[in-house]
Amino acid sequence: MRQALSQLVLEAAEQDERFLVLSGDHGYELFDALRTRHPDQFVNVGVAEQSMVGIAAGLCRTGFRPCIYGLAAFVPMRVLEQVKIDLCYGSLPVILLGDGAGLVYSVLGASHQCGEDVACLRPLPHIAIYSPCDAHEFRACWIEAREGGHPSYLRIGKSHPDDIHSGPVPGTSPVIVSEAAADSAPAVIVATGAMVRVGRQFARTHGIRCISVPRLKPAPVDLIPLLADAQRVAVLEEHVSAGGLWSLVLEMLQSAGMMRSLWVEPIGLRDAFTQSAGDHQHALGEHGLDDGQIADRLAHWLHEHRVTNAGK
Repeated sequence: MRQALSQLVLEAAEQDERFLVLSGDHGYELFDALRTRHPDQFVNVGVAEQSMVGIAAGLCRTGFRPCIYGLAAFVPMRVLEQVKIDLCYGSLPVILLGDGAGLVYSVLGASHQCGEDVACLRPLPHIAIYSPCDAHEFRACWIEAREGGHPSYLRIGKSHPDDIHSGPVPGTSPVIVSEAAADSAPAVIVATGAMVRVGRQFARTHGIRCISVPRLKPAPVDLIPLLADAQRVAVLEEHVSAGGLWSLVLEMLQSAGMMRSLWVEPIGLRDAFTQSAGDHQHALGEHGLDDGQIADRLAHWLHEHRVTNAGK
């Protein structure tokens, strides 16, 4: 996904001389091609993220189309007030790129980890929020963000070498990445970002449906018809469940009058900071979210569903 980002910013710079990338002293290798071929379209603002948002807002108001890059713990978390007032209040078309979202920077501790960004941004007016699972979804989200006349946030989580999709996706609506078998249980996994990988793997093994949700705001209401036949839903996200995809799914189901017939299981980050350093799976393990733990939790969820259904 990071390779796709590198290519997309280069394409944007070559197609539009108004396009600029502002970085808070991060992402040098990521933007090597851009800095080499279009050095005037890359600005290293330094470790001054709040100022960077204000600079981007000013550039936008004078005709430029800036894109802000930083670690998600800093963009958007450190700059939340500036995003609210400088960007959202004026509905300025500035793109925020939050890299390393979730627990990707596991060895650097809580200061560099970010499991609350979506919950903090969702209430802000005018901003769009994206959480792509692979390079194909990222390109679709990027195109929509570039065409929008408002702020956008692209959440970049853990990158994996294999794409989820075999080719381009047509947009940012929810997409089925694993279809249910004919005799499968009426259970559906809904996932976003890096969690789509493990959700799809489990779904394929057990013959149930898995849906990827790359756009979180505006609300992906076209997810609701895909859940019409479900009796239980598990929501996977590398984010706290409160305010994230789980909350969003509950809100949409409630608005659609479907909550009475559904059990919606949250599988997200716990309400706690990580306590020890280690690799990404180690950090996820503290939250019950490493690959093995998720498989066990989903198996329990699916088994409980089948027992409940058989008893009716």
